Amino acid sequence: MTQYVAGIDFGTTNSSAAISDGKTVRMVDVENGKDTIPTALFFPDKSNQVYYGRNAQNEYTSGDNPGRFMRSMKRVLGTSLMRTGTVINGKPMRFDSIVGYFVKYLKQQIDKAAGHNVECVVMGRPVHFRDDDPEGDKRAEQELEKIAIAAGFKQVAFQYEPIAAAFAHEQDIKSDKLAFVLDIGGGTSDFTVIRLSPKRKFNFDRTSDVLANTGVRIGGNDFDKALSMKSFMPHFGLGTEYKAYDKNIYLPTAPFISLSTWSSVNDVYNYKTLNMVKGYVVWGLEPEKTKRLYEIIENRLGHQNLDYVENAKIALSSATEYDVKLDFLSDTPTIKTNRRTFEMAIEQDVKKIEQSVQECLNIAKIKNTDIELVILTGGSTEIPYISHVMQSYFPNAKLSSENKMASVGLGLAYDAMRRFCANSKVR
Repeated sequence: MTQYVAGIDFGTTNSSAAISDGKTVRMVDVENGKDTIPTALFFPDKSNQVYYGRNAQNEYTSGDNPGRFMRSMKRVLGTSLMRTGTVINGKPMRFDSIVGYFVKYLKQQIDKAAGHNVECVVMGRPVHFRDDDPEGDKRAEQELEKIAIAAGFKQVAFQYEPIAAAFAHEQDIKSDKLAFVLDIGGGTSDFTVIRLSPKRKFNFDRTSDVLANTGVRIGGNDFDKALSMKSFMPHFGLGTEYKAYDKNIYLPTAPFISLSTWSSVNDVYNYKTLNMVKGYVVWGLEPEKTKRLYEIIENRLGHQNLDYVENAKIALSSATEYDVKLDFLSDTPTIKTNRRTFEMAIEQDVKKIEQSVQECLNIAKIKNTDIELVILTGGSTEIPYISHVMQSYFPNAKLSSENKMASVGLGLAYDAMRRFCANSKVR
């Protein structure tokens, strides 16, 4: 029987998996004919059932089945939250168990595609799980390794996600290229300078071909947060005032920041915050806005609102203006936004990305004009502002964006083939 190995791209926003028999690589159907799945879980109240991906999103947004919706779980790796956990259905649950549900689901889809229990996997990882925190970064990888083993894998290796994307693109190149990989995912932006070669693509040791890696903890979720704070939260009371005795005071920003951050939305669903916001409705100078904030928290609509924010972000990649009707709120307000507002909101984040790109080139000791191929991967590379900045940064390079959402998963499987398959060309 053919023995398969696997690669798993466990992403902040979306995940994928691929398998290899030592000769070929193919993506895994991870959800109803799709080769990517939203990294999302839904735990219904008073039930032991767990929903995954699009099914989780649908169960949450339908409103028919109250429960706990979770996204951006990857961002918890390496933090103190992994140990403290959270509450699901009234019971405490550690985040390694929560992440474990999702990784085990991917393992089940891999085994189904392979037709047997797959024991060897290469897991993708960002260059930095945690910025400026070497211990937290090391801890995050160790936590993910334990989760993969608990899911049923016996051998677990790791590869930087931008290097994996390069391996996937390398399969089709006809000549040697000095490449720069720009991987902007949901939670991190990662960069690699690498020499690609059709002659060396099956070599087991590619260490000498990787000239530099850098990364920064900024991604699509941060762009969602920026757009939410700029265009959405003012309609819920951000920037407004409430009466406190003989003076007016601005509403605190904390609940708005939590509602704009995928990994922190659930933090506002508590009696203390709800009671505080109820006071803003009574004493606020613009109660029509704070009533919306109260409705969102009371009915746990934060993730649903962020879905609309994310859709607006995606729409502004092709449109210069976009109107959003929030039909999940009782007064169905319309949010008007535009590409320029969005670009101003993410400007500082993009500058940090540029700094990390330059750092990568400096470590590799090459100039931006030396790069012949730029590999774009991750959904946020489709943002026109980011695409324009990168095109300007690498004037002599061809831009490649094939398999943008699946390239990391494919590359991880190619890496697994090199590492684990006795019959692969690298042995």
